Amino acid sequence: MASDNYASHQSPADQATDGEILAAMLAGDADQYGTIVRRYRRALHNLAFSYLGDAQLAEDAVQEAFLNSFRWLHTYDSRYSFRTWLWRILLNVCHRLREKAQRQPVTSTTLTAGSTPMSPQLLDSEVPCEALSRLIHSERRESVLKLLDQLSPIQAEAIRLRFFGEMKFQEIADAQGIGLPAAKARVRNGLLQMAKLIQNTCQELAEEHT
Repeated sequence: MASDNYASHQSPADQATDGEILAAMLAGDADQYGTIVRRYRRALHNLAFSYLGDAQLAEDAVQEAFLNSFRWLHTYDSRYSFRTWLWRILLNVCHRLREKAQRQPVTSTTLTAGSTPMSPQLLDSEVPCEALSRLIHSERRESVLKLLDQLSPIQAEAIRLRFFGEMKFQEIADAQGIGLPAAKARVRNGLLQMAKLIQNTCQELAEEHT
């Protein structure tokens, strides 16, 4: 019942598909893009923050990505996912901003006081997604960003796209120009590497207090 009430309060534009909205825009109804912005702002901001580590910079990156996508909409190929195209524009903006800020990779990881490490059960699991999701959606996101900087760039990007950008595996594969099995492997291997880094850090902290 609640979902029915929610749907009844949505505007026709909110219920339209991306393709329908883009078609309307290309036909001259530029105001339709506000629906795209509302639909994807949160996920794009989370993804930008995972690269830049600063909320204001992330917001600036999202604004630039939306402006660029609006400006270049005529170049979008509708045979492919609009989400993937929009996410790739944001990634290009984030990479440029990172280079401009001359951010240096973090060489050591220190979990903030009170952060929740992965439990042994999750560390031993095939893919510790639940633990990573808990860290991302808590005040410990900065710790996750430090861990990501210790992965290979392609693994880190795959994890960012999956957990911050909320992309499906096929969308990750399309964004990175690889096959679906390779995209899943990058996410899985990146998660396992992060689990090892957290385990090592927790062990170092325990040894310091013995």
